[in-house]
Amino acid sequence: MKQRILTGLALVSLLILLFFTKNLTPYVFDLFIVLLAMYGGVEIANLLRRIGFYNSKWCIVLYPIISYGLYKLCILKKVELYLIVVMQIALVIIISAGVSVFYGVAKRVADNEVKTRKLKYSNEQFAIFKGIQTLFGLIYPGFVIMLLFIVNNIQNMKYIFAKFDGMEYVLSLFLLLYTFAVPIMVDTFAMLTGTIFGGPKLCAKISPSKTVSGAIGGLIFGSLSAVALFIICNLFEPLSSLFTTLSITWWKLLILGIVSSIFCQLGDIFESFIKRKAGVKDSGDILPGHGGILDRFDSHIANIIIVFIFLLLI
Repeated sequence: MKQRILTGLALVSLLILLFFTKNLTPYVFDLFIVLLAMYGGVEIANLLRRIGFYNSKWCIVLYPIISYGLYKLCILKKVELYLIVVMQIALVIIISAGVSVFYGVAKRVADNEVKTRKLKYSNEQFAIFKGIQTLFGLIYPGFVIMLLFIVNNIQNMKYIFAKFDGMEYVLSLFLLLYTFAVPIMVDTFAMLTGTIFGGPKLCAKISPSKTVSGAIGGLIFGSLSAVALFIICNLFEPLSSLFTTLSITWWKLLILGIVSSIFCQLGDIFESFIKRKAGVKDSGDILPGHGGILDRFDSHIANIIIVFIFLLLI
């Protein structure tokens, strides 16, 4: 527990430092996003291989770098937001299709891997399956995490977000705060309430440590943390003006917090399901006391989807 707390404090300190650097340049936070997606890619590729999904690990790991380059090019060329998303979706499809084509053409490579793994597939079937299974690893977590690039660079995309009238940086800062703060509260209070009150298991076959009381606690305190974040941010002039301009009220943040809290816990359960299938306790060991990147940021990854949808709605 001591090691877990120390690692947690170190991660929070890192996030605080990242927010300070954001005031100077978005590139440091961009680097953090890319590294998060890359190492998450390493872990998901390893987990999928343990399950029997023979993906292209290098494609999954290198995808965030290619995705980042495409994002930067789109901003340079002032591409509209919907086209940026479409191009990113096309990128993951092209990469996965490329994997299938490569193994379909390189028959000797495919044949060696089929024989090594003692699979009952033809080389053609293996090539198709490898592309499809690589696609899953590209989408989760890489594609989802890289959506944070847009959130982090709202101030550099004024041609899209012109309606915010000079408050693009403030909006970006608030959404990033929300993205990281709410999942931390959900995870923390789900663990605390579950430990204190115990009770029936939420999904014993997937994650034996999760309880119904913990899920309720995470939902309640996660939702309240969204309201608390609104109240605290509303004390500062740039943020209060942003809320007024966008008609963001405490009850809207409460609803958003409820949705986020549910998705955060679903993200946690989803990652636990993958680990259960892979037969491992943790997705990795890079974070002492926590496990891997996916163990610590699974809730955040799910919350990114909600934050991005919220950005589209406003």
